[in-house]
Amino acid sequence: MDFVGLLGARGAKLAVGLATMLVYARIFGISATYDAWIWSLGIVNAAGLILFGPITETIRASYSSIDHQEGPEAAGKYLATVAALMIGSAVVIAAVAALALPVIAEWILDPASEQARASAFFLYVLAPSLAVSQLVTVLTAHLNCHGRIYPPEIAGVLGGAAGVLLVVLFPRLPATWLLPLSYYMGLLTPLLVGASFWPELIRALTHLSATEFRRHGREALTFSLPLLLPYALGQISGLVERQFALAAGTGVLAVLSYAMFARNTVQAVFTAALAALAVPELARAWHRTDTLAFRQAVRRWIHQCLLLVTLGMLVLFALSGIIPPILFGSRIDAAAQSLLTQLLQLYAVAMFAVILYLLGGSSLLAAKRGKIYALASAGASIGSVALLTGLFPLIGIRAVPVALAFSHASAAWMMFRSIDRADAGWIVRQGILRVLVVGAGGAVVQVIDTAARGAAMPVLARLMLCLSSAGLLCGLWWLVDRRAPAPIAVADRGSS
Repeated sequence: MDFVGLLGARGAKLAVGLATMLVYARIFGISATYDAWIWSLGIVNAAGLILFGPITETIRASYSSIDHQEGPEAAGKYLATVAALMIGSAVVIAAVAALALPVIAEWILDPASEQARASAFFLYVLAPSLAVSQLVTVLTAHLNCHGRIYPPEIAGVLGGAAGVLLVVLFPRLPATWLLPLSYYMGLLTPLLVGASFWPELIRALTHLSATEFRRHGREALTFSLPLLLPYALGQISGLVERQFALAAGTGVLAVLSYAMFARNTVQAVFTAALAALAVPELARAWHRTDTLAFRQAVRRWIHQCLLLVTLGMLVLFALSGIIPPILFGSRIDAAAQSLLTQLLQLYAVAMFAVILYLLGGSSLLAAKRGKIYALASAGASIGSVALLTGLFPLIGIRAVPVALAFSHASAAWMMFRSIDRADAGWIVRQGILRVLVVGAGGAVVQVIDTAARGAAMPVLARLMLCLSSAGLLCGLWWLVDRRAPAPIAVADRGSS
């Protein structure tokens, strides 16, 4: 996938995501029903990722490996085997989930609360999506493995846009129906681009012997099992975050979900870019006995990514005070607005740890140190839950981004230290410097916004003023930081 195409696809998804957040904020606001939707959707998605996430992540790599070693026919049979296993098991699991998840919700949540009643309904409605999402995953993997990258991406964007349009056109429908309808519209649309998939799948399965089916099934499990623990711990960490948000009071989970949009969007963009561009380049640069070229490439990628993150997070921090009234208008009280502003500011800082964590993982994968990556990833999830549990009684739901920052920063430091100790120190200093830049620059714009608010300036005028100020600061930092990092000193070449 070329860089321009990648940016275009991700940019379109970002635009639809921003529109979705704005429409949802204006129509569903901060409520117990939206809390229940976020919680239920999180439960279902977590179940899908724990069960199918590891095998989903390894489909393309394992297909390419088999195609290279045994030829396209064997690779096609492997893909058909994985598709049959995932789709068949997903249908069974969706049926079980429809019965089990609402019972679990009644056990976890307060039965008298409005969230519990709405969550039970949402879980019934969302259970089939476990099967539908795996259909989409298998279809996307099939198209990607055959060189068709953009059709599922475009279909996903169109489906998301159609879901938003449905909410805009029928805002008076009950939220308990409107939210699932919008979600399923976005989920089902990618299936429209896979007309050739089903005949090819059936043809491959009919030419597949029982021995080949068992062998390819074992290969799929062998490829994916090392990722099971990190996936499971990561999803459990997310479930714990949502449970603490529910415990903090009605509407807090909704506020947290709006703040987390910034994290999820930035993380998705960088994950795609690093997988498509950074990992191949770093893998080519890796040499077990001479790591200088590899370390220089890592530094180059870190510098580029930190520059982009600094510019983006400076804008997010600067606009954190104006985003709540833009999203909600007058439908948000002062306490919720203050909480959302603080969460956005904390996520603006925490994203540096997340991006360094992603870079560290990409570097380890390129250096064929996947076990260290898995251990560090598991440690980050465990550390995040432990910190959240300890900090929640002290600072409330603000503990979520704080725990994220410290756990992922620690994991990133361990990853880079396993590659080179000197580089780990350099990376820590680079990250801290840019956090200070974002904090200082964002604080300056916040002062300007406070003065504008005191002068009774309209919201849109405040937005333009803050954007202009943040843009000026971003331009100044780009001029300062755009130069490539200095070459590694000779004295540091043997520090691995």
